[in-house]
Amino acid sequence: MGGAQEPIDYRSLFRCVPTPLVVLDPQLLIVDANDAYQAATMRSRPELVGHPILEAFPENPRDPSAPGAANLGASLRRVLRDRVTDVMALHKYDIPQVGGGFEARWWAPVSVPVLNSRGEVTHIVHRAEDVTAYVQAQQEKDLSRPQTGEPQAPARHREAEPFAHQALWEQRQTLQDLADSLDTVVIGCDVEGRPVVYNEAARALVAGRIAGASADQWPSRLHLYTSDGSPLSAADHPLAQALRGEHVRDAMVVMRSPGTPVRVFRMHARPVGHRSGLAAVVAMHDVTAVRRTARLKECELEIAKLTAGPAPTDGVLAQVVRLIGVMTGWIATEFWIVDDVAHVLRRSTCWAGDDRYACEPLPEPLPAGEGAPGRAWQTNEAIWVPDVHRGPDPFDGAGPGRAALAIPVPSGSDVLGVLVCYSDTTEVADDTRTAILTGIGAQLGGFLERRRAESLAAELDRTKDEYIALVGHELRTPLTSIQAYTEILVEDPELSEEHREMLAVMHRNVADLHAIVVTLLDVAGLRSGHLELDRHPMNLTDVVRAATDDARARADGRVTIDVNTTDAAPVHGDARRLRQVVDELVSNALTWAPDASTVGVNLHADSHAAVLSVSNTGKRIPDEERARLFELFFRGRAARHQGVPGKGLGLTLVRAIVELHGGTTSINDPDEAATVFTVRLPTRR
Repeated sequence: MGGAQEPIDYRSLFRCVPTPLVVLDPQLLIVDANDAYQAATMRSRPELVGHPILEAFPENPRDPSAPGAANLGASLRRVLRDRVTDVMALHKYDIPQVGGGFEARWWAPVSVPVLNSRGEVTHIVHRAEDVTAYVQAQQEKDLSRPQTGEPQAPARHREAEPFAHQALWEQRQTLQDLADSLDTVVIGCDVEGRPVVYNEAARALVAGRIAGASADQWPSRLHLYTSDGSPLSAADHPLAQALRGEHVRDAMVVMRSPGTPVRVFRMHARPVGHRSGLAAVVAMHDVTAVRRTARLKECELEIAKLTAGPAPTDGVLAQVVRLIGVMTGWIATEFWIVDDVAHVLRRSTCWAGDDRYACEPLPEPLPAGEGAPGRAWQTNEAIWVPDVHRGPDPFDGAGPGRAALAIPVPSGSDVLGVLVCYSDTTEVADDTRTAILTGIGAQLGGFLERRRAESLAAELDRTKDEYIALVGHELRTPLTSIQAYTEILVEDPELSEEHREMLAVMHRNVADLHAIVVTLLDVAGLRSGHLELDRHPMNLTDVVRAATDDARARADGRVTIDVNTTDAAPVHGDARRLRQVVDELVSNALTWAPDASTVGVNLHADSHAAVLSVSNTGKRIPDEERARLFELFFRGRAARHQGVPGKGLGLTLVRAIVELHGGTTSINDPDEAATVFTVRLPTRR
């Protein structure tokens, strides 16, 4: 064993291998052929090297339907494409003879890729075992059976070898067809994690990027991340775990390949031993659509909460566009408002998840039909722009991303605005995303319409209160003068009785009109905040008892007033204004209470609230009128038709005073026998 061993001459070794072998480059040119291959094909090395293999062995013109050349070409192209070994079925490929003509031959081919460190195919080693004798023997068996003896052992082995090759190919093809029918990515790997077997889904997704790559190279080549956004480490990759003997199920992995949409996969991996050169199998199921739909639904719920809150409209829209971008993976979002006067779109707010995609200034205003927002406004339909940089519209190339989705924000048939979402990759129109974001657009439309209605209502109330205050002030001065002069005239001793009665009627009517004006001014002032309450610590019980004592005198025995109060109901309030509340509620109950009935007045308090309720058993209030009882100037049908006195101001004044005290007013359920008005006020702590 002494002395240095001479290095192996691999070229000589290759040429002496008894199995027919030929080496091809990626263009399928013959680089070298060993002696066994030359003997099997009856061609010399100079006749082969440098020639395309399919030209070196042309098809038999007398058998144009033979698939030999087509099958061989397809097999070699699969090796180049998938970078994996390809085993062909036994197939017929005739060989040209030296003296002319073709000799029928049957072969059992296997092609193996040779990869460099980057996973690129540098050569293909193609083995073409001649099994013509076996095939011919099988054909002869159909005509006659052997007459004597068993075949010799070498003959049995020679016959078994192509049979095993054919069985292997059929088994492999069956498994391959089964795997190719799955939409789940399936990859079989060797002990280093290098892919050996792919299915069709894997070839479409990752084959070109991980060919020849070991397990520790998968995360970087496929740009894999964990579900929380951290880069996936080589040790934590499911394939690496499987190669350590672990079984991995339902590992969530995110693929962020540059220039393509983010995809989410649920991965399984398991060891399979070293049989057939496989050490582990990885399966990747694309759950991007499921996860995206779930996130969109979560986003829709969060937006519903935002739009139900009291925040200003501009603030809500700013939060909405940020929420849509963050939760659903867009790199930028923006909201455009329709200017009803100028009939153009104006961008009201935008959000960008990265400084690289900051919202760039755009030519404003944007007319209908221009750009994705303008087209969505014009058509009232969602507009997908899969690649904005290839669009004919000048606006399409000015957006912050590569793709855009514009969603109209409707109110009925009108469009109030447009929501635009941008992606940093070219996108394909997605019906699920479109449907959910269209729903969000409708949600925003309802929000904007509601805010517009609230703004108009508030403006109307403010205008109405200001008008009442203005008219009231203008009326009160002349009414006061008329009332004063009427009182002076009534005292004139020379006035006739007829004139005195006329002046008395004038005095009563002026007094009533003056009271209406004063009440109107109170309501307007309280609702607009122009009148301040004179609030002090007080006992609401004292106010209620005083008001009900005066009401008994006015009732004059026609109706019983039953008072049930607590001894103390401490509130921080304006005693004069709260007396107005009690007087109005009791007067209203007395007005509608039948003769000989009872008006109930109840007051109780705890550490949180004082509750005053006033009830009567008069005629039931119609359902359609109950919601309007506290509106300014509202009087029910019964009051109008039966001549019941009133101006429709009392309950409006009650609500205004109670709300300024931080309380609430309500009326009971219409199915109850009595009508009950309830006031709740915060107690003084």
